[in-house]
Amino acid sequence: MRHWGIRKKVLVVTLVPILLTTVLLGLFFTYSWVNNIETLLKDRGESLSRQLAAGSEYGLFTANRSLLTNLSNALLEEQDVRSITFFTRDGERLLHAGPGRSEPESTPRLDPENARRISKDNSTLFITPVYLQELMVDSMLDPDARERTAGIREPLGWAAVEMSHVRTEKETYKALLISLLLILGGVLLSMAISVRLSKAFTDPIFQLNEAVARLKEGKLDTRVYTGAGPEFEQLESGLNEMASELSQAQAEMQQNIDQATSDLRQTLETIEIQNIELDIARKQALDASRIKSEFLANMSHEIRTPLNGIIGFTELLLKSPMPRQHRDHLNTIRKSSEILLTIINDILDFSKIEAGKLILDRIPFQLRDIIEEVMVMLAPEAHGKNLDLVALVYQDVPDNIMGDPLRVKQVITNLINNAIKFTQTGEVVLRASLEAADPENHRVTLRLSVTDSGVGLSRAQQHALFNAFSQADPSTARQYGGTGLGLAISKRLVEEMGGKIGLKSELGKGSTFWFTLNPELSTLANEMPARDALKGERIIYLEHQQTTGLAMEHLLRSWGVTVERADTPAELLERVDEAQKNNRGYALAMIGITRHLLRSNQYRGLLHTLEVDYDCRTLLLTPTLDTQDTPFSGIASSHLTKPVRRDTFYHELLLLIHGIYSEDAANDQPGSGLSRRRAPACPRILAVDDNAANLKLVLTLLEESRLPADGATSGFEALGLVREQPYDLVLMDLQMPGMDGLEATARIREQDTDNHHTCIIALTAHAMASEQAKLREQGFDGYMPKPISSRQLRELVREHTGYEPPAVAGQEPVDEVRDTRSSTPRPSSRSRQHECVSIEESVELAGGKADLAEELFSMLMEQLPKDREQVEQLWQRNELANLLECVHKLHGATRYCGVPELRGATYQFETALKCESSELAAHKEQLIAAMDRLRAWSEQTDWQALFRERSHAPPAAEPQDPSAPDA
Repeated sequence: MRHWGIRKKVLVVTLVPILLTTVLLGLFFTYSWVNNIETLLKDRGESLSRQLAAGSEYGLFTANRSLLTNLSNALLEEQDVRSITFFTRDGERLLHAGPGRSEPESTPRLDPENARRISKDNSTLFITPVYLQELMVDSMLDPDARERTAGIREPLGWAAVEMSHVRTEKETYKALLISLLLILGGVLLSMAISVRLSKAFTDPIFQLNEAVARLKEGKLDTRVYTGAGPEFEQLESGLNEMASELSQAQAEMQQNIDQATSDLRQTLETIEIQNIELDIARKQALDASRIKSEFLANMSHEIRTPLNGIIGFTELLLKSPMPRQHRDHLNTIRKSSEILLTIINDILDFSKIEAGKLILDRIPFQLRDIIEEVMVMLAPEAHGKNLDLVALVYQDVPDNIMGDPLRVKQVITNLINNAIKFTQTGEVVLRASLEAADPENHRVTLRLSVTDSGVGLSRAQQHALFNAFSQADPSTARQYGGTGLGLAISKRLVEEMGGKIGLKSELGKGSTFWFTLNPELSTLANEMPARDALKGERIIYLEHQQTTGLAMEHLLRSWGVTVERADTPAELLERVDEAQKNNRGYALAMIGITRHLLRSNQYRGLLHTLEVDYDCRTLLLTPTLDTQDTPFSGIASSHLTKPVRRDTFYHELLLLIHGIYSEDAANDQPGSGLSRRRAPACPRILAVDDNAANLKLVLTLLEESRLPADGATSGFEALGLVREQPYDLVLMDLQMPGMDGLEATARIREQDTDNHHTCIIALTAHAMASEQAKLREQGFDGYMPKPISSRQLRELVREHTGYEPPAVAGQEPVDEVRDTRSSTPRPSSRSRQHECVSIEESVELAGGKADLAEELFSMLMEQLPKDREQVEQLWQRNELANLLECVHKLHGATRYCGVPELRGATYQFETALKCESSELAAHKEQLIAAMDRLRAWSEQTDWQALFRERSHAPPAAEPQDPSAPDA
């Protein structure tokens, strides 16, 4: 104890007596409690045994087992009673009630005079002899019997009660636990008081120690004030005076500091020399990195150049007729080339990232557009495996954000492509949700996840999945292809964009890959454009793919549309029929089918019944098809392929329900009248490439698109052609011998005038964001990555020249992603809820004469097939003047008959012809549809009977005949 501190001594003095007292008292009371519990069990057992012996006297005397059983069962209800046993006077067991058999070790040990107690492991047996009482009922009547029983003291038998120790043990444990808690509580309370008391002594000492330590560190302004009483005041005063004296000595140290400064200057000179050496080493490393990047770029170009020719000419060959076996071989060549191109892209991206050359753009873009582009691009591959490909973008996700759209699209494409690759059946779902928002910094946290129902991954496979050149299974590369760089590149891209990436997977149950983005909100308005034109409309929807149905339903409800779902075609027809009978017909019937239902007679009949019999507009949703037309395309009002772009979907609904084009939808129609009137002349195009195969490919693709073009194999030749005649568009390869593409572009720019600007597009293998910006700075108007497809060329010409190349049949490859609008759907003639035929209106137009109205209607129906044929012929011959005369004549005939729908269609078509509207084709289709519906109504309805009934009806207005179908 001599070396103990003050705190330890105080704790010992205060804690030891209290702890000893607490422990001794706890042990004493615990022992007393446990002893009382055992004594209580013993007393109860003996008491119950005596009561049982007294009550069983008659039963043992008469050997009445039923009476003894009832007595035993009643006693077994008592607490702690485990079993009851009765023995005869010979020691044999007469009756046992309860679990187990409880017998004494030997009959001679049963004491006829006294009770016995036998203890076991889990119970105690109390045995009490049963004697015959001196006064019995029989002896009261028989004095002789009373004398005979007076001398009998032999027991009739024994009654044994077995008491269980279970509750006693529980009470014992309870007593021990309570005692332990009380002891522990007392100890803790004692320790708290002791610690509190010791701190009152030791804290001032610690403060003084800390002050001394700070003074030792050179903090001479340190002062200490403990406020612990007069005992410590002298020590505080002495310490503070010492600090003051030390601060006065500070000035003497200044000379030493000056000397130290001189030494430091010499050290800095040495460090500067080392920095120069490090800078030289850094420049050498940068030069090595630049050489590596140039090598990769050159290798990429050299590999892409022959690949461009292979892929391009393979696509050209696929457009020509050939045996199926040859077509399969060509498809294999094209797929293999595309896989090789993907591998080159991944390696180049990975090398850029590793070299730190990746520069991310920061431009505003729309996230939903990026997602839709990826879904439409990958839809053919998913639908080829009968997978349901769905995107669920929640309403609270902002659309306009800042970032690099190309890299975001690359990550999404990689994740969805992997999900499709490793999923054989089921669905692939992309979900985009808002995790958090930071309004002060104008930032949000977005979470994008891709869930599939594929093969899943084990835990061991998940750990190495994001490493470069690593795949979940060594057989993966052989079965599915790939380099194992996709996820590694995606991880680095997401981290560069400030997000995280991860996965959740279980072997055999699919996977969910997710990543987060933390983009800044764009200054553009993040609110979705107001789309209220469809608000309040009712649509009935039949969809076989549940997740797609959920996504479409949510999108429609966000536009204010009331959506009702049908599970079967029969249910859909039943609900349409019921709605029309109640004059609450649906604005549209949407029908989504899978690939195996494309030639279903049931759905063909469903579409025909809806369009013709019920006069209900239909929108057919199908997966990506091998051809642009489907067996149902001529029956449904319109047809879209899944997944549907939201803008295209909205414009299609607007056209079908209200018969109008939105402004931006009209601008998107390449064949609209506006674009036809303003389309410029065919542009002059020059293609420049030193590789003969690539040059021939570009010229062939342009020729197939009916775009005449010249070719040049070098920069010098291209410059000479440009000097001879101006070109509207130049496709310039970058790497060429002699004069490369950069120098040739600079020379061409010198020849440009204020009246003519030559649009030059760079043909490059792989351009990063920084390289794209550099190309624009050097005079290029844009760039096109190799390999080149005919679709990309047409879009490039349309974008930079305004000229719309004519569409060529069979120009697109079979599995290439198509536009979701297969054709311009006709406007719905039911947009204004016109009736097909109104008998009442016909009679009114005939001056109330039903027979005259019937005759006029009959004349119209006789002339209608001829008018339809004449309209079709004049339209095909483009004789608009004669067509206007024919439509005007038909319009006049409809003025005398109750045919509101046909009258409205002829009026709109006649007005469009007079105004030379750009939507003539749509109005013409609307007129033809109205004619067909009128003819179908007349063939299915006994309209002569309706006119005759109207002629016999009273003058007052009557409701329409329920037998007549709803228009």
